[in-house]
Amino acid sequence: MAENAADHDLIRGFSRRDPRAAEDLYRRFASRIFGLGLVMLGSPTQAEDLVQDTFVKVWRKADSYEPGRGSLDTWVLLIARRLALDTIRRRVLEARILATHHEAGEVSEEPGPEQQAETSDLAARARQAMSGLSPGQRAALELAYFGGKTSTEVAELEGIPVGTAKTRIRTALIRLREALEVEHEM
Repeated sequence: MAENAADHDLIRGFSRRDPRAAEDLYRRFASRIFGLGLVMLGSPTQAEDLVQDTFVKVWRKADSYEPGRGSLDTWVLLIARRLALDTIRRRVLEARILATHHEAGEVSEEPGPEQQAETSDLAARARQAMSGLSPGQRAALELAYFGGKTSTEVAELEGIPVGTAKTRIRTALIRLREALEVEHEM
């Protein structure tokens, strides 16, 4: 319960524009949100945008955080996940609109060879990083971030304690981020 109280104080400080709270919150979540963005969106640029958009949304919705309903970690990462899903939905809608215009004889705005190669390379690195996860970590991550399941639901589906589910998800995200960051730096 002390953790929830500390989280509550942290988010309240952030909503009041306390620089220390903002720094603590950023340090705690930025890399995790970035890793989630890389996995879900496949682009470092879009992952960076997700980090920024998430902190803006967290700041705007800070008053709606209720420690009794879950941890700050869950709340912030769910906001990030929802924003990433919104981005994916926008992409699908834009692709449909472009496809409709393309069928009508307009000029195609498909990505060029360089952009396709970069996207293909990033997808291959993400698949490689996913294959390096343990089966339990991979299953938990897929259920949580691609299946939209909560940690509790992952625990129930996998027949494991909730703490184990949370640890597997977090560890998987950290390992993916590390693998993708190492590849990105090269």
